[in-house]
Amino acid sequence: MLSLRKLKDLWTILLFVAPICESQTRIQLKEVAVERLDCQESLCVGLEYPSPSEVAFFGENIGKKLKNYKALIIHSSRLTNLPRNVFQCLPQLAEFDVLECELQHIEKECFKGSQNLKILNLGGNSIRKMEGNTFDLSTELEDLNLSDNQLEELPRGVFLHLKKLRKLNLSNNKLKIISLDVFSPLKELQSVNLDSNHLKELPRGLFKELRLLSVRNNLLERISMNTFTTIAHLILSDNPQLKRLHLTGNINELQASNCGLTSVILDGRIISLQLENNRQLENVRLTQPQALEQLHLANANLSSLDFLSKATRLMDLDLSGIEKLKGVPDLWKSNRLERLSITYPMDMLAELKDLDYLEIQQEKLREIYIKDVDYDFFVKEDAIKCGHLRELLSDTGVPKDVTFWEEDSTLKCGDH
Repeated sequence: MLSLRKLKDLWTILLFVAPICESQTRIQLKEVAVERLDCQESLCVGLEYPSPSEVAFFGENIGKKLKNYKALIIHSSRLTNLPRNVFQCLPQLAEFDVLECELQHIEKECFKGSQNLKILNLGGNSIRKMEGNTFDLSTELEDLNLSDNQLEELPRGVFLHLKKLRKLNLSNNKLKIISLDVFSPLKELQSVNLDSNHLKELPRGLFKELRLLSVRNNLLERISMNTFTTIAHLILSDNPQLKRLHLTGNINELQASNCGLTSVILDGRIISLQLENNRQLENVRLTQPQALEQLHLANANLSSLDFLSKATRLMDLDLSGIEKLKGVPDLWKSNRLERLSITYPMDMLAELKDLDYLEIQQEKLREIYIKDVDYDFFVKEDAIKCGHLRELLSDTGVPKDVTFWEEDSTLKCGDH
């Protein structure tokens, strides 16, 4: 049996050896000086350092060549490791992009001297793992893009020192879970993009004061009702496992199209609600419909919308493709409606004096009526009017038959 003294000696040896091993891990990367950089202004290409045991190191001549540039973009290169001493060589950099360069590893030391760095874009690489201290030295960052990588987890404390971060993009990774305290230090955070990951849920209290959160195309099964207190834009579309949604916060815009929703209950204020293509959706309940300005419910399974009688500020309504819904409440008092998409014509159309856009879909027929409110636009050439129509419809295909109400005529300018 080891004596107490020998145990103490052994513990001392272990403590002494640990930092040496860590130091050896860092030292084994061979620094290779970059003497020549092929740059077209701030865009540089052709850095070939694919070896895992090598890391690019900027020489003095690079600093002289790029001393006046505030942004540096590295593209069409192969860099297993993020170059070292970039910011010691170029301390003036406010933006650094390393895009589609097969990047796998980032060292904390790479950000020494990054006191002016505001934007860091490492999108389109092969980063699978980060250390918890990776961004400890990049304390001035406001915009961080890690999209289109292979990240499977976010280590605790990885964003701890990013007190000024406002925008974070983690889309198109392999994240399955997010721990509750990952974003809690980020008091200035306004926008988070988590699209196209493997997330099944969002921890409660994780995003309290965001302006934008996008979690499109994940595996979301549930969202706690008090996850958000106030948020401007919440995007949950393309989550087929999401069946029920009950939220209590105030939301300016909620997008939850192409999900598996059967029920949506919103207890807070909602201004824009987009729930298209939830074909099993049978229940939509809003406790503050008087704030609603846009409502899209195309291709749902609804049979009634009683709250519409109180939606007096509604300007944009899409009820097309809802076979069970034969009309809207008789007491509907919105006289501000400008855009309306329906499957069945309604008697109340004559009362909608401000309507500029009407779409009626019946079986395979689709008719769109446009009211031109710009009197300066009055022209006779059909080609010009059709071009104007395409602008109004944005990315929607122009149907064959279109009527301009002022002229009471029909144009043939459709794309199909």
